[in-house]
Amino acid sequence: MNGEQIREQSAELVNAVHDVLIEEAARNKKAAPQIKRVLDYVDELRLDPERPEPVEMPGCRHLSRALELGEAGPAARVAAALRELRPTLAWAQNPRYNADNMGADFMDNYGWSALGLTGNSNMAFGVMLLGPGVTYPLTSYESEGVFLVIGGSPEWISDDGDWRRVAAGDVICRPWGGSEGKRPGDEPMLALYAWMYTPTPG
Repeated sequence: MNGEQIREQSAELVNAVHDVLIEEAARNKKAAPQIKRVLDYVDELRLDPERPEPVEMPGCRHLSRALELGEAGPAARVAAALRELRPTLAWAQNPRYNADNMGADFMDNYGWSALGLTGNSNMAFGVMLLGPGVTYPLTSYESEGVFLVIGGSPEWISDDGDWRRVAAGDVICRPWGGSEGKRPGDEPMLALYAWMYTPTPG
């Protein structure tokens, strides 16, 4: 894939995410203000001039299946753009996570990618991949987050609530300082995340 093709597919990815979030903001009035803040940052995304070289993690063996699930659902445009960009993506893991504190199975089935995009420093944007059978434990963050389930139908837990099943195309919002956990079940999960690091005034 040459530079112009990467640019075109990256623009398609951003536009597809934008369209999904616009529809969700129109449908979900309660979450609309948070989603619209994310949209402002999404519109600033561009190719990272220091785009890292492609890197895969062991968990990337689940990516084809996760994309296949996504292409059959409401986030199909997002999944299709990601499939085109797949050979160019650099995958990583949280440096605080290791086999001792998260378990070897988790580390073998987890990864994230910033998708070669950059924008406003107040937002982290990318995708997280989890393989079947693992649990990303309930974790709190000094940020607020908006998530789009691209592929899979994981269970999701927020703050002190119960685990609930979500589906491809679902958008999940986490308030500032909130917590979430996820567990994919029998199929992998691919979810887009947008984390904002500046608290909402007031």
